[in-house]
Amino acid sequence: MAKKNKKQQQVDVAPAVADPPAEFKPGPPVESAPQEEDTSAEVFLWLMAYSVLMFTLPFLGFYGVRSWLQESFPHLDVFTVNCWSVLTAVLVVNLVVAMYVLKAFREKSPPPLEQVKEEEKVEEDDADSKKEQ
Repeated sequence: MAKKNKKQQQVDVAPAVADPPAEFKPGPPVESAPQEEDTSAEVFLWLMAYSVLMFTLPFLGFYGVRSWLQESFPHLDVFTVNCWSVLTAVLVVNLVVAMYVLKAFREKSPPPLEQVKEEEKVEEDDADSKKEQ
């Protein structure tokens, strides 16, 4: 057998690189709309704010309605005053929960990460082709 010089050895050893299929060719860069940063700290602060509202507003509603009924309608018995006060507190809790849910529905969803998914597919295909070799 004849000796091969270094250039021939490099050509023989180097794998042939074919053009990737059209679906994996990099396209124009994906432009993403600027997204408002919604950090976990901000989400936690909103949760804390609604928790404080849910704790304090029902008490204020209960004692406020109770005081108003006792002053404005002295002929009402204690049970009736307490029933209306508890009903007010329950309605206030439901109102706070509804406001929290409404805020959650109005949040914008993050933009899709299509470009990242395509890059993952290319990396998986590269790993598969390396395994075959």
